[in-house]
This record gives sequence, structure tokens and C-alpha cells, in this order.
Amino acid sequence: MRYRASVVVAGVLLQLLTGAMVAAPAAATAESLSTARHQYGDAMKAIDKGRWTEYEQLRPGLEEYPLSIYLDYFQLSRQARQVRPADARRFIRLSEDSPLPNRFLSVYLRQAGKDRRWNDFLAVAEKEPNNVELKCYYFRAKLAQGDRLAAWEGAERLWVHGSSRPKVCDPLFDAWLKSGELSDDVVWARLLKAFDARETSLMQYVARKGSDELRPWSDRLLAIYRKPDKMRGQSLPGDSTYSQDIASHGLVRLARYSPELALQYWRDYQAELSFNAEQVRNVEYAIARHSLLSETEANIPWLPDALGRLQDDKLVEIRLRWLLAGQDWPGIEQTLPLLSDQGREEGVWRYWEAIALEQRGDTGGARALFEVLATERGYYSFLAADRLDQPYAFNHQPLVLDSAGTAPLLQLPAVQRIGELHFHDEANLAHSEWFKVLSDNDEPQQQQQLARLAYQQGWHRMAIDAANRARAWDALDLRFPTPYQDTFEHYGGVRQVPSTELMAIARRESAFFPAARSPVGARGLMQVMPATGKQVASSLGTSLRSADLYDVDRNVLLGSAYYRQLLDRFDGNRVFALAAYNAGPHRVDRWRNKPGQEVPVEVWVETIPYRETRNYVQAVLSYNVVFQYLMGDTRSLLTPAERKAGY
Repeated sequence: MRYRASVVVAGVLLQLLTGAMVAAPAAATAESLSTARHQYGDAMKAIDKGRWTEYEQLRPGLEEYPLSIYLDYFQLSRQARQVRPADARRFIRLSEDSPLPNRFLSVYLRQAGKDRRWNDFLAVAEKEPNNVELKCYYFRAKLAQGDRLAAWEGAERLWVHGSSRPKVCDPLFDAWLKSGELSDDVVWARLLKAFDARETSLMQYVARKGSDELRPWSDRLLAIYRKPDKMRGQSLPGDSTYSQDIASHGLVRLARYSPELALQYWRDYQAELSFNAEQVRNVEYAIARHSLLSETEANIPWLPDALGRLQDDKLVEIRLRWLLAGQDWPGIEQTLPLLSDQGREEGVWRYWEAIALEQRGDTGGARALFEVLATERGYYSFLAADRLDQPYAFNHQPLVLDSAGTAPLLQLPAVQRIGELHFHDEANLAHSEWFKVLSDNDEPQQQQQLARLAYQQGWHRMAIDAANRARAWDALDLRFPTPYQDTFEHYGGVRQVPSTELMAIARRESAFFPAARSPVGARGLMQVMPATGKQVASSLGTSLRSADLYDVDRNVLLGSAYYRQLLDRFDGNRVFALAAYNAGPHRVDRWRNKPGQEVPVEVWVETIPYRETRNYVQAVLSYNVVFQYLMGDTRSLLTPAERKAGY
């Protein structure tokens, strides 16, 4: 296992990636690469089927192939029980420029832990792992080797947690508990964490581990957990630190259900108990947050001073959006100074400060803010430019890079592996490699070169990732590529939707990555949910397999049809349609104001309850304008009809 690309294969890859002509024997080397690719596919099939004799016959001929380390990874992972520690360490060392060492280490250590091969485990795990299961195995191995001090320290640290731990931790915990290391302080620490995590059963289990002296306090904590609104009926003497813990955690819980009552109780307890700074902050943060989220009018007089003490921009922003929903411009002006200097410089709050000034009649101050904002690029900058009736500033600055700087990158083993992984349709593995490359090359100039390389190879999501890492915000050609343009134009024409709108959705949804899959199961370029895809396919008179959503043409067909359906539902209003594409049409129906209570479009977008949806609508509208600019067809952020509509 030498894990390097040969000069011959590197030359072929250079030719394939750049289109450059290389000296003869180009045909022979291309043939060699084709053969290696075919043999790699056969070797992978042999591994999948467990045909190890066949694999061992194929493996020597692939020593020089860039993906040879993947063959070794899959082989060693499948046979982890038979791998000697020395061989495991050797693979980790030789594959260190790839994402494979951590993956293999996890597989190997988990198998060694299951087999209780503690010497092998520690021979490979040079330090405490990050994964909780592997941590438990690690400290079990330490205990097996007689290092009780390390084992007990690790056991206590792992045990004090708000949720149940994996079953593999039980032998470690059992030995630790039998050793008599458990104290009331540790029991109480875990009780409080379980309380905060709302793990009732775990609280009851942990409470039984405490001493008789701790039992009355545990009972009070459990009683307040069950009925936080009755907490004033519990006796909490001022001379015990348990009282402060119970009161502060109970108030945080009560704030979830009744911020008004929580504030009332908080004022009472402050006169009776001495809370530390952390407890004060936790309680006030909880009361403020839930007062804001539930729009508790009774707590409004308390909020300004509390927000000033907490100095948390997220809370201030929730308050500002509450005020925006009511178009309380004086309140907005009074609240904006509670933001940090950095928060106040964000485009969103500069825009709304200008609007507030305009509403007060300070047109000069408003115009000055709008003029500065309009020189930038983005949703609020485009809104500001519209206010001034000025063209948008795109500030496009293509990266000017020395072509000689890109060529050496093609010789990087990782880049060669990425090219081959793409050939074998292993896009997710290719992206893991790319993430490692960007992490290892953290200089902006290097990342810019990598962005240009990815763009040249058609690795669109990778180019976007690299450009963003390099903070090349103005390199619009790299950050907003136009792949699959024929497909978007075709279905845009079919659905009578501008192709740039479909591209903007795909850019936001997947960064043009056809194999994208979200945590909730949305798939493909336009991130279509399987259930939605089947419903839309049925309306089009066709069927759908879930795997079809990774096909570019099928995904755009269904995504564009769904978007058209949403546009039709909301009378062609893209603001509502985009919000519905992200959050669902029924939520948008709930968010719309009743007739006579409508607000301007900017206010409605700014006060969408879901931050993800709010950002989504703003991003797609902005991306659409950017794509129109890049394609020479600049239009406005919002249509006249969208500006006039009731929201």
C-alpha cells in the first residue's frame, strides 16, 4: 500500500481535467486509466460480495490507481476484526491526506471495543475519541489496563449528562458506581442537566442514586418540574445553595409556559435568595426569550432593561421584528441601540433604521443610509436601491489568477481522487475529499485557486464552497455558476417561469449538487421531498421512484411543476410561492394577515416566523436578480404587482 498516483496516471488525469494535449503515448495511458477504472469497479464489487480471493487477485494491479486507498479502506473496514494494530496505524498514516483515517478509526475502534480487545484499542487510539460510544470504550480499556484514575475521571464526566448514555457505557458506569466514587454533588449535577433536558424518567433514576440527605431536595426539584406554576408553594430556605438551583431551573422551565408568571416569581425570589451571575442570566434570558416569542404584552415594560443587561443580538432582533409587525417606528428607533455595534452594521438593521427615520420625517438621514447600503449587493441593498430609484450594484470582480497556479493543483493526490470519485458516481465521497482539501489549504489565495479549478471541472458546489471559504464574495461567476442551463430554460419555458428563478431555487437548495439530500429527506437539485414529488408526478400523469429525484432532468421537471402550482395558488406572487416552497403552503396561509390588517411586502417578509423561511425568500429573490445580471437581463427584486399586494 503506497497510496500515490503514478506519473502515467497523473499525466492522463491532467489531460482529462484540462483538455491539454500530452505527448505520446497519450492513447496508451488513456487505455491504462480506462482499464484501471474497470478493475477498480470489479474490485469494489468483490469487496461488496465478500469475494476476497478475487479481490486479492485484482488489488496488486491497482497499486498506482488514485483510489487504491479506498479499496484498502473498504477492505480493512469489512475485516476490522482481523486487522492488527500496526496495520491499522499504517493505513491511518498513509491515508492522512484524505478523510479516510477518521472513518476507519471509528470502524476499527468500535469493533475492538465490541470484542473487548482493549490492548488493540489503546494501541490505535492515541487520545480520547470524540464519539460518546468510543469514549466509553476508551475508558473501559483504561480500566482494563489498571488506570483507574483515568477511568473514573472519564466515567464521571460521561455520566453527568442530561440524556441517557449508550448501552456500551453501562459496564464503565457499573464499575465506577461500585467503586463508591459517586457523590451527592455529582448526582445533583446530573439531576439539573436532566431537568433542563426535560428527561423525566432519567431524573427519577438519578434521584434514587442520592443520599438520604439529598432526597428532600431531589423531591422538591421533581415537584417543581411537574408543576412549575406551583413552585412558590415549595419551601426553599435562603441558606442552601440547593434552593438557588431549584428556583433558577424551575423559573427557566416556567418561562416556557407562562413568561408573565415567571417574571412575577423571579421578582419574589430575588428578594429571598442570592443567585449567582450565571443563574441570573439563565433566568432572565429564558423569561425574555419566551416573552418575545409569545409576545407577552405584560412583560414589555421589563424587556428594555433586561435586553440591555443580556446584550444578546438574537433577542434584540426578535423584539425588533415584533415591533416591525406592528410598524412601531418609534419603538424600533428606541430598540436599535440595544444591538451590538456589529449587529447594527448588518444590512437588515441599517435598512430598517433608514425606514424608521423616513417615517419620522428625517428624509435626509434616511437617504444617507439608503445611499451607502445601495452601493453593496444583497437583498437589503437591492431594496435600498429601489427606494432611491437607482440601478443595483453587483460589484462583480472575477478572480484574476495565474493559470500556472492551477496546474500544480491537478497533481495533488486528493484532486486526482476527486476526479475519479466523480467518474464512479461517488459524489458524496468526492465532497468529503474536497472539504479536507479546503481545510488543509487554508490560505485565501490557495482557496481561490481551488475555486477556479473546481469551476473549470464543473464541480459546481465545490467551486461555491471554495469561493465562500476564500471570502471571494464578489467573484459572482464562481459563486453563481450556471450549470444545467438548457434544462432550466426548457422547464422554465414549459412552466412559463423565468429560468433564473428555477436556478435561484436550485442554488439556494443544493448549490447545484444533484446528489444533495437534506436531513428531512429532500432530494436533488431543487430539493424535492419524495411525497411531494409523487404528488406532482401524479398530477402530470407519470410515476416516480425516489431515486429519480437525483436525476437532474426529473428533479427540475418536478421542482418546476411544483413551483408553478404554488404560483398559481398564490396568484403569481413569488413571495408567497417561495415561502410555501420552503415551509409549505398551509403555513403561508396562516401567516397571511386578514383583510384590513395587511402590511407592506418588506415587513411581511421580515416578520416571517421561521428564520429559515425568511432567509430563504430573501436569498432566492436576490439570487434571481444576480442570475439575471450574469445573463444580461437585469430586472427588479420585486414586481409592481408584488409591491402592491396585501400581505
